Amino acid sequence: MQFVLETVSRTPLWVWVLLAFLLFIGIRTLKPATVSFARLAILPIVFLAWGLSGFFTSYGVQLLGAGVWIAAVVIGVGLGLLAARSIEIHVDKTRRLIRLPGGTLTLALILIIFATKYTLGVLASMRPTITAELLYMATDVGVSGWLTGIFAGRLLGLWRKYQAAPHENLAA
Repeated sequence: MQFVLETVSRTPLWVWVLLAFLLFIGIRTLKPATVSFARLAILPIVFLAWGLSGFFTSYGVQLLGAGVWIAAVVIGVGLGLLAARSIEIHVDKTRRLIRLPGGTLTLALILIIFATKYTLGVLASMRPTITAELLYMATDVGVSGWLTGIFAGRLLGLWRKYQAAPHENLAA
């Protein structure tokens, strides 16, 4: 218990602010919402930028790490496309809006990436040499790529459904 308390108390404030912001976003997705496609693309773009910047900052240009990340993205895209298949949407093509049902997927993915990055950060602060280990790197870039892929695949799947769906007036 002492370890947990010490770890939490040594965590920088910005990490807790980030967690609060991510929880806010994730909790909002539990309820149905009508959003623009541009707004729907924000989270996949953020995770892509976060993943790539983290990869290059932590590992530089590394063929093995890039391969792990790309493979994880491909798997994630497939899973995201599958997830999008079961989502019932309504679209307003005039206003470029999409009505989505609420769901737990976004919140779950946000919690997975936060927990993974937090755990890896704690491990790295306790034993800095661990970041040079293959398993650490593969976990870091693999989870990042996988989640980026899921968000991107889900967005692609929703875009396909948007294109095929009939127009509805969602102004009300």
